[in-house]
Amino acid sequence: MDPPIRPGSFPSPIIQYIEVSTDKSDPNTSVSYPDFHFLPSRSVSIFGGQVIAQAILAAHAAVDPDLDIHSMHSTFVDKTDPKQPLIYRVSKVRTGNTVANLVVNVFQHTRLVFMATISFHRFEKEPVLKHNTGLPTGFPPFDMMTAVKRSDYYEMIFKDGLKGNDEILLAALEVKHLMPSQAVINDEVTKLKDFFKGTSNMPIAGAGQHEAYRFIEESLRSGSLAKLVAQASSATSGVIYQYMKVNGQVGQSSGHRTAAFAMASDVFSSQLPAVLIPNKNLLWITSLSHVIYFHKPFNPCDWIAVENIVSVADGGRSLVQMKYWTGDGELVATVMQEGLFRGKRKSKL
Repeated sequence: MDPPIRPGSFPSPIIQYIEVSTDKSDPNTSVSYPDFHFLPSRSVSIFGGQVIAQAILAAHAAVDPDLDIHSMHSTFVDKTDPKQPLIYRVSKVRTGNTVANLVVNVFQHTRLVFMATISFHRFEKEPVLKHNTGLPTGFPPFDMMTAVKRSDYYEMIFKDGLKGNDEILLAALEVKHLMPSQAVINDEVTKLKDFFKGTSNMPIAGAGQHEAYRFIEESLRSGSLAKLVAQASSATSGVIYQYMKVNGQVGQSSGHRTAAFAMASDVFSSQLPAVLIPNKNLLWITSLSHVIYFHKPFNPCDWIAVENIVSVADGGRSLVQMKYWTGDGELVATVMQEGLFRGKRKSKL
């Protein structure tokens, strides 16, 4: 078995979190060591995006290097222990000249914690059929976007942000959002004043200004809330626009490129419903399943336009669809994620 991968020797910070050690005598077995497991704030389990990325790398180690991954369907079966290694076991379901289908089961000791079906295909440079939807009309230009952090999402959802270890992701990737214009922000402040005027005993001026009003207005004017969502018309339709890229370089390996993208695709996705549908009683969020379709090879270290659509949030679950376009306007990946939400228990009299 290869020794654990050590940090500091990679051009991209994300590499040390997606790398696995593959047994040279058994390419169907790979291991992720606890030294580099990433534990997000508000979580007792290893970051799901890291597990997804490592499953992809483990699968790549077991197939013909000329094949490219085209889809992954994964399920989070059980919580993971960050202090224990993850064992990735790859089973080949079918291997052909142009298509390969694999199942990756991830264990901690004998306990199954994650499973994925991963399919590979030899990319056709001269396809019989060719169609691409292209970037949607009206997608906001890059220069209108403002940088946003994962912790900003949690500050909006839970009001207390995230702990320092989540800022590891700041070094790993960059994300930008559309920030409403000052006119939109002023309009929201006006609506806020009208709301408080119609509510008794809630002054909006002077020394007795209501604390809730002051907090919301300051947040709106500073942009700490505004930069998290698209303009009002988009937000109300359940859409958030982003630009995203992985920092540094991950090389030419298709395995590292798809794995790095997979980890990045999970950074914001599970929080999107809570960003668009605020709820003060929300206690925690986690992922149930993560599906990725890779339409064609691309470099995740270049800026990618992202359209996030919250399709439904009901019954304690949500479904988010994310589409990714390159700078050339080509749709290169589609991601769907199902999330699980839990609220604070109401006290019983």
